[in-house]
Amino acid sequence: MLRDFRERVNLRLYDSKELVLKLLRITHIVVAILMVAVLVNYYGFPQTEESGNTLMRLVEYSFAFYIFRFLVKFAFDFNPRKYISDNKFETILIAFLLVEGISYNFFGELILSRFFKWIGFQSFSDISTVFVQGFFITYIITDLFKKRDFRLWFNIHPGLLFTFSILGIMLVGTGLLLLPEMTIPTYDIAFTDAVFMSLSATSVTGLATVDISEILTFKGQLIVLFLIQIGGLNTIAFAALYLFLSKFGIGVKQHEVLEDFLNKDSFIDTGNVFLKIVKWVIVIQFIGFCLMFILFPAEGIFAETNNRIYFSIFHAVSAFNNAGLSVLPGGTMNPLIVDNYFLHLVFLLLWFVGGFGMIYLFDMFELKKMRERMKFPWKQLQFGTKITLYFTVFLLFLGAIIFFLFENSRSLEGQSTLGKVITSLFQSMTPRSAGFNTVDTGGLTMPVLIMFLFLMFVGAGSGSTGGGIRVSTFAVMLASVLSTIRGKMNVELFKRTISKDLVLKAYSIFIFYIVGNLIGIFVLSITELEALESGKFELMDIIFEHVSAASTVGLSTGITPELSEAGKYVIIVAMFIGRVGTLTLAYLLGKKLLSKNYKYPSGHTMIG
Repeated sequence: MLRDFRERVNLRLYDSKELVLKLLRITHIVVAILMVAVLVNYYGFPQTEESGNTLMRLVEYSFAFYIFRFLVKFAFDFNPRKYISDNKFETILIAFLLVEGISYNFFGELILSRFFKWIGFQSFSDISTVFVQGFFITYIITDLFKKRDFRLWFNIHPGLLFTFSILGIMLVGTGLLLLPEMTIPTYDIAFTDAVFMSLSATSVTGLATVDISEILTFKGQLIVLFLIQIGGLNTIAFAALYLFLSKFGIGVKQHEVLEDFLNKDSFIDTGNVFLKIVKWVIVIQFIGFCLMFILFPAEGIFAETNNRIYFSIFHAVSAFNNAGLSVLPGGTMNPLIVDNYFLHLVFLLLWFVGGFGMIYLFDMFELKKMRERMKFPWKQLQFGTKITLYFTVFLLFLGAIIFFLFENSRSLEGQSTLGKVITSLFQSMTPRSAGFNTVDTGGLTMPVLIMFLFLMFVGAGSGSTGGGIRVSTFAVMLASVLSTIRGKMNVELFKRTISKDLVLKAYSIFIFYIVGNLIGIFVLSITELEALESGKFELMDIIFEHVSAASTVGLSTGITPELSEAGKYVIIVAMFIGRVGTLTLAYLLGKKLLSKNYKYPSGHTMIG
């Protein structure tokens, strides 16, 4: 009976279906654009009570449109059950909007607002509204791109797409940070500083020309948090998303570049790899948030629960993504946490995991693989995982030992033995990717600063949020040197032979980084010549600053806010190239060969 009724309805609606759905698609695009414009206006500019209510009413109308649109599409579909099954996210969101709409219009309060008050967000009256709107914007974006044909985009070089993605996120972030409501009323952020902060967050570097804890409002800090999260995810999940959307319709040149983002063995199951990366990132950050919330002392700025929740969320995201940005006055050197060594360990673990590389984390900690290694002891970690693990631990302890030896009677003086050990490990890890610090970097001894330069240059693991030439590059180069010294025909590491192509790629990355830093430091010495001659800056300051930016680390001897306008743009370029990767840019700018199947006569010259 119900089936017959449904069939009669479908027949009645059939003639108008195509026209109605077309009109809905056009209206959807217009409403989506207006929705974004309204929200930017509402949150980015000062509002009177009247204008604020008007804008919020427009948002409510857009909610009503999407509910109406869903019901119409549901009515026009010949198989409603399948439609709901195929559009689960949209169905859940529309049901959520209906419930919240009824709650707000009949009881004057959102259900979510009660939840946020229950968990401690008493002072953020708009937090539930922001949550709903953010959730809704996510839906609009996914809906606009849903079922689109992306094949045309995948004829473009993946390195170019990755470069454009970083540039696009940075430009959006810059525009948002320039809005009046993003900074305190007494401060008008300059365009250069907005670009600098946006790229620093997007590239998860951590250098800052302004104090975000004092200059940016809560809204501005949320923009920075958003840029950190999106920038970090874009870096570690770009290749998986690219392959997932391209449906493997890519050529050899794409494979060559994507192998620098993603392990070749993961090409087979890209859909699951991408979703797995997102899930693991969320879970790891949530664990970090919980631990930080427990360890932040319930006093001072942490006395209110809502502040502790906010600071825990921000620093869990910033630490995992190796961003090095903090919204605490004084950062991690804040008096309330500078001696909180267990909290420092949480930071350390988040940096380690975030800078390790997600593919290698899957290999080490995925339950399926752990069970396989327990069942079959002969099964070992993948070659890339071994390199990243062993060399990361080696560099961590090497840096910690050197820091402990040279700073024991200086910056470590007065600390307990446990405190000295944790601080040494903390400071050894931070130049490899993190950018946080619990001691004054500008006051460290020269041997420690030189060691930090080395650690920043090497950087973190491949496919991670960290930068530098990467641990694997350093390991391959070291293996090549040792093989040459021992007179071996092949480069060997962990009882594996490394291909000549991989060795050449490692040396290419090394040379590009050396040359890039030399050029950047040279230009920076020109732009900051006056400061150098007056003694305001020292040569080590600008060397340290540029290497930190190019390695997307975020450590500084304290000169970042004092840089000239031109100097800031030198650092901006360094951060951008450091995030995109010198080898990626070389692929883009390099001359395309018509053929590789040729060889010139052998040449010989003296070496050394």
